Amino acid sequence: MPDAEELIRVLEAVHDEKCAVSRADVSDSYEEKMSYQNKFLNRKTVAGTTGSPLHQASSVANGTSTASGGYQTRENNNAVSPVENGIDRMGLQRKSSRAYERGDGLDERMGSSRKYSLTQAISNGSSLGQNSSGPNSAGLQDGAPELDYSQPASALQGPNFHLRRTQSQRTIERSPAALQRVGTLTTKETLTPSFAADKQFFPTTFPQIDDRYLRLDYANQDYLSKMLHSDLLPKGSPEVTREFMSTLVTLLLNYVEMQNDRTSRVLEFRHPKQLEQIVDIDVPDEESPSNLYQILLDCQQALQYQVRSGHPRFFNQISTGLDMVSLAGEWLTATTNSNMFTYEVSPVFVLIEKAVLQKMRELVGWPTGDGIFAPGGSISTLYAIHLARHRKFPLCKTKGVYALTKRPIIFTSAHCHYSIPQAAAVMGLGTDSVVEIPVDEKGRMDIDKLEEQIMACLERGDEPMLINATCGTTVLGAFDPIMPIADLCEKYDIWLHADAAWGGGVLVSRKHRKLMNGIERANSVTWNPHKMLGAHLQCSAVLIREPNQLFSCNNMSADYLFQQDKHYNVEYDTGDKAIQCGRKNDVFKLWLMWRAKGTLGFERQVNGLFELRDHLVRRLNEFEDFELILPEPECTNVCFWYVPPSCANMVGNRRYERLGRITAIIKARMMDRGNLMVGYQPLDDRPNFFRMLFSNAASTNEDVDFMLEEIVRIGHEL
Repeated sequence: MPDAEELIRVLEAVHDEKCAVSRADVSDSYEEKMSYQNKFLNRKTVAGTTGSPLHQASSVANGTSTASGGYQTRENNNAVSPVENGIDRMGLQRKSSRAYERGDGLDERMGSSRKYSLTQAISNGSSLGQNSSGPNSAGLQDGAPELDYSQPASALQGPNFHLRRTQSQRTIERSPAALQRVGTLTTKETLTPSFAADKQFFPTTFPQIDDRYLRLDYANQDYLSKMLHSDLLPKGSPEVTREFMSTLVTLLLNYVEMQNDRTSRVLEFRHPKQLEQIVDIDVPDEESPSNLYQILLDCQQALQYQVRSGHPRFFNQISTGLDMVSLAGEWLTATTNSNMFTYEVSPVFVLIEKAVLQKMRELVGWPTGDGIFAPGGSISTLYAIHLARHRKFPLCKTKGVYALTKRPIIFTSAHCHYSIPQAAAVMGLGTDSVVEIPVDEKGRMDIDKLEEQIMACLERGDEPMLINATCGTTVLGAFDPIMPIADLCEKYDIWLHADAAWGGGVLVSRKHRKLMNGIERANSVTWNPHKMLGAHLQCSAVLIREPNQLFSCNNMSADYLFQQDKHYNVEYDTGDKAIQCGRKNDVFKLWLMWRAKGTLGFERQVNGLFELRDHLVRRLNEFEDFELILPEPECTNVCFWYVPPSCANMVGNRRYERLGRITAIIKARMMDRGNLMVGYQPLDDRPNFFRMLFSNAASTNEDVDFMLEEIVRIGHEL
């Protein structure tokens, strides 16, 4: 039997050649690409054996040949039961002593003396139950409906989907098309676990589009097909406008329902060149207008291939979810199309922004101050760095970098968001002016190293200008310790900025706001409610402890907008303290959510996200198929490796290199199937690992369990 390294080599060959297929020349037709993939998947890989490398990997691992298209068939009465080989009655394999040699000790820390194999459980027809709390509960289920393997891989989804087995085998009904594909199999066939090598799990074509929710109402097709944009308001008919817009709203509401249906897919992935052939993205010059029904079809197609980031199983980014009240606010905001630069243009929205900023400052701990909503956390942080420079070098506003008598230095953790060096580059300070401080084992800034760098800066004759404390790092979710950082800022007269774009949501939770102890000592705070609080993109604010600093730093006294002799109090005009002129109304949706939920409702929402985190950590500690990066994550980020059986006994760099490559392969398969999305990335000396993020209030423990099962299913197929 070949060793694990050989199996991984075969899998990497599959993955690399598949990537090569997706990068085929632009001139290649879609059919040519598919033909090339089919040829690749059916080539001979071992002398005397047919099937793809994926077939070979699975069958070789099981010590079987791959006749009949890569399947190994057995008679029912010859099956070997895994229960006879050390499997307990729940279908879960106890962790071997050699697996403990990894030395993680996580199961002991969690109060359990053993781990279990989720891979083996799934192989035996078990699943993580909806209400189960661990491997000793009755939640591992069997007896789910039989699986029709003629269906696309994307059909293998839903909260009640479980792989059904009888001991080590599985009986499935096959359609005529499936029988034709695998050759000699009969209508009823019993397969060993090498079924995972089925070609559908390495699709030569993608699953059929699920258009259940995105079908337009054809009753008005003839009517709208005769209408053009000129038939709409303001110059056209109110009746045509209402018909067009109501049809669009129905389509959007169907899309909302689709995103909350767990039997729908998270995405319909296509490679860029394939999608260009499917979607008409032409931008015409000539006057040949599309009719209104075609415009609706364009909207339908855009929704069909857009990733559903509001789906409860979309865990790929920090900003997820689809809050209905926030959506209502966003629709109203788009309808009013207001600019936020003066009170005379947006009186209601300016007052709302003032009230929401005051509420956010109170949660930080400031009775007064200032702030503004900005287009994203990167711009909010740019505001803060701009203010810090203005405080140290006020002449830069007029004389630019020539007014710098010393080199300004920014200190931040090595795990900070890239917007920190980006802001330094934009402001002309240069990325070399950013000093990255090493982090501890939990990803938090090392305070001793920070003070060493401050002293080195002073010895060089440079000017310590700003320290950025990250409150919720992007990958690990670490919170830099604000209190000792604030002590250093006071000691050396440095501006303290807290980048709480991600972690700021904990401020609404009495249970978790301790993660930001000392936040009231910061000079400025970035907070993105479009992350943990679930507001629609984009919704970001920069909060300032002292009033009038934004105006002093940014005002340009544009008389055509900010006249001082207006008939109302011009202090309500916000444009002269912003670095933008035109500014979108990003506050109304958040205010509407606050009106609907209250701070206590937001608190329950945030606490629920942390409970999802705790559930996932428990699950990862229960099963030997996974390895946590951080045993006790601070935020709702949970980072881990999937450890297939072939890597369980590997050690050292070779092991982690393989885990990193397997992670990328699993993510690619995950995208093809479309059932969920989980992000991955390397960090420092760690190769690729999965990063689960909880910010969607719609996600449940069952969705977490589904994610683990899906990763194990894909890994088992490898």
